[in-house]
Amino acid sequence: MEFGGEKKHMVDILFVLTLFFVFALSALTLVILGANIYKSTVNHMEESFTDRTSYAYITQKLRQNDEEGALSIGNIGDEEALIMTQEVNNTIYNTFIYSYDGYLCELLIRADMEMEPSAGTKIIRIEDLSFDEISPGLYNVDITTENSNSISLVLSSHTAEEGGTAIEN
Repeated sequence: MEFGGEKKHMVDILFVLTLFFVFALSALTLVILGANIYKSTVNHMEESFTDRTSYAYITQKLRQNDEEGALSIGNIGDEEALIMTQEVNNTIYNTFIYSYDGYLCELLIRADMEMEPSAGTKIIRIEDLSFDEISPGLYNVDITTENSNSISLVLSSHTAEEGGTAIEN
């Protein structure tokens, strides 16, 4: 009789151990799934941050300098740039927004000075940036982010041609 009791006791221990291992495996699986979901969410948020920051920065700069004749497209060194001209204390300054060495850059200098693109402040990593004036006061901005996402913006100067945006056919 003792032999049967020992077997029953052994089955109880095996059942408890099996139940413990199933619980541990389930908990480990849940932790791994949660970590993967968290990692995916963080990566998506970082990508969205880069995308939004690059176009929001350019849009905000255009809005800050939205005066008649203040916006143009030109070059700083060999880099294409959006140039915003402003007068401060009877001195004319140019702000250049451009892509250089994998970054969206900004450079503020007096209009009578020339600088190299490397002198600008690095804002955020991007792959490429291009500007095109569609019509007076209407600009197309193409941004390729560091994740190779392509963003195309059409920005309007509210002060173009007598206070409004003109689109020519």
